[in-house]
Amino acid sequence: MRIILATPIYPPEIGGPATYAKELSRRLAKAEHITIVAFGTEAEAVEGVKIVMVRKDQSLLSRLVEYFFVLLREARVADTIYVQNAVASGLPAVLVGMLLRKPVVLKFVGDEAWERASQKGKTQKNLEAFLAAPEGGFSISVFLSIQKFVLNHVSAVVPPSEFLGNILNAHYGVPASKITVNYNAFEGTVATEDTVARKPHQILSVSRLVTWKRVDGIINALKILKHNFPDVTLVVAGEGPEEAKLKKLAQELGVEASVTFLGRVLRADTDRLEKESGVMVLNSTYEGLPHIALESFATHTPLVATDIPGTREAVIHERSGLLVPQGDDATLAVAIGRIFNEPELREKVVSGATELLREKFSWDQHIQNLLAVFSSLKEN
Repeated sequence: MRIILATPIYPPEIGGPATYAKELSRRLAKAEHITIVAFGTEAEAVEGVKIVMVRKDQSLLSRLVEYFFVLLREARVADTIYVQNAVASGLPAVLVGMLLRKPVVLKFVGDEAWERASQKGKTQKNLEAFLAAPEGGFSISVFLSIQKFVLNHVSAVVPPSEFLGNILNAHYGVPASKITVNYNAFEGTVATEDTVARKPHQILSVSRLVTWKRVDGIINALKILKHNFPDVTLVVAGEGPEEAKLKKLAQELGVEASVTFLGRVLRADTDRLEKESGVMVLNSTYEGLPHIALESFATHTPLVATDIPGTREAVIHERSGLLVPQGDDATLAVAIGRIFNEPELREKVVSGATELLREKFSWDQHIQNLLAVFSSLKEN
């Protein structure tokens, strides 16, 4: 099968779509013919995979037009276009699919209109409330319109969680028959305790520094934990518009000496940080299905996360991690303290997470589901 993998980013750029595109192409190239089309100037090679990059150092319109024509050229001999983004890559892919009568499959990992509105402070609503009554002005309306057009013109959508599948059906009118949930896969290097020395009271947060990741809540929990664990520290890996506010909060709470902001971190460094930390925390108010949870499973690092749709499809309370109510910083601190104080609980959730990773989030299962979608469209 000839597959075009259309993605907005690709390594050496970091981010979920980039990591996924490279790893998927590496695995598919053993049996399929893969071409990657991405925005950027550099690309990490994958044996047997053709990679075509579209320069980002040009106007938005120019790079979208170029991306469209590159896809048009490459897709003439393709069986399927598999796209990783509903706007920057999705719109050109849908237009090419319509012109060439090629099936287009979209991996929908999050709502770009809501994320953009939240980042710009144009909405305080959660995703579902926002989609029920959108706000944010003209630019957000444009994003919503593009997403709706793309979602209703692709051949199939493969969200990584039931939660996102329900969002697509309820708010964008995507028929259930076009939606196939395909959980993310991760099979990173599994750490052993002697690979990297653990720092038992080091908390790790890995995320974009945006409002819905609630890193401020982790800093508040750190302040509470200081009473019983004076040596507790927090490492924040990631960058984003909330960074200055978070640093100011740490200073106001008097814990700035215990918080390290690393900014953008390379994939290899993130792996090391996960393996050396005593606990990872995901304090989001929204997740499609958090890839960072799967990373914590693979590195044997206990995870404390908010009890929200999407996340709870991976994190099962006291089996693969601990779940806490969103917005409850005191309960978050208690859960982290349990990981610090209860070695039997720690061992239980690490063991359960490893088992769940193998059962539910394997690459073999992910690829089998994906190829089944591609094959069904090819037959039609």
